[in-house]
Amino acid sequence: MRPGKRNLFLRIVLISLSLFFVLHTGCPASADSGAEIARTSGVGFYFDTVVSVTLYGADEALLDEIWTACGQYEQLLSKTVSGSDVDRINHSNGQPVPVSPETYAILQSAKSISEGSGGAFSVTIAPLTALWDFTGGTQRMPDEATRLSKLPLVDDQKLILNEDGSVTLPEGMEIDLGGIAKGYIADRIAELIKDRVYGAILNFGGNVYVVGNKPDQSPFRVGIRDPLGEEGSSCAVISVYENSVVTSGIYERYFIKDGHWYHHILDPMTGSSAETDLASATVVSKSSMIADAMATACIVMGSERAMEYLTENGADALLILRDGTFLSTEGFDHTYQLMPLGGSQ
Repeated sequence: MRPGKRNLFLRIVLISLSLFFVLHTGCPASADSGAEIARTSGVGFYFDTVVSVTLYGADEALLDEIWTACGQYEQLLSKTVSGSDVDRINHSNGQPVPVSPETYAILQSAKSISEGSGGAFSVTIAPLTALWDFTGGTQRMPDEATRLSKLPLVDDQKLILNEDGSVTLPEGMEIDLGGIAKGYIADRIAELIKDRVYGAILNFGGNVYVVGNKPDQSPFRVGIRDPLGEEGSSCAVISVYENSVVTSGIYERYFIKDGHWYHHILDPMTGSSAETDLASATVVSKSSMIADAMATACIVMGSERAMEYLTENGADALLILRDGTFLSTEGFDHTYQLMPLGGSQ
């Protein structure tokens, strides 16, 4: 963990780990060969998120390589890091900005998902998110006139990806990759380690990536946060192999004001917290980046539209409504051995 982050880390570690819990063996185990498979684990703080990693059968250098990669991606993709690709785009005054191939690829995917979701997912939502404070304790929220004045600045199709690899964003607009970058990074870290471990769990807060198996060759079991229960409680468990599990929920960052629940997942069409029947959306996919963006879009869409969207895109997902009802895509329960735990269902 980097110096200066320890106190902040201690305050938020329980909150972050409550998003997901992973059930796996707590000590080294033996594979068929009889050789002991060592377990290596570590915790870091990147992207304003507690990142926990558990590796089985990894070489000694791998954990350090993971933290190095996380640091590099934070410098590249964070909106709040001066000189990052995102920072330079946001301060370009409408001029083309050369960016890394990785940033360019993320923005290509973001635009495609935005279009496919009918604008329910948006990376140009930054001017709206800046009006709200869901984490600082101030419960800041915009008045209606201010909120409405920012809506014209939210339109991913106005983000231009030029053929020379540069990006052009109209003056006054800003992007925030918070709804897709963690997924992309999880994908890249999974790719980095896949041939160097027997099995692994990568936990980026609401983004969990499972690589391989547990040492006893059984799949990892991933718990799904109960969006209506106590902090740290789970309402279901699924079995996962070589997949990412991403959950977005209205419980992650929120405040209650004048009896109304305001959460951080904003509807790009209104600039306010998405007012739908969904409390959480969990998407399982080989691509954590796609699952990340799709889960967010589902919350904005609401259950009926989200189920249509998920089915059209062949996605595996579990939706939990605000009344506690479970909805899942066809085959989800069987494929991932869904086991309710007596929470919301």
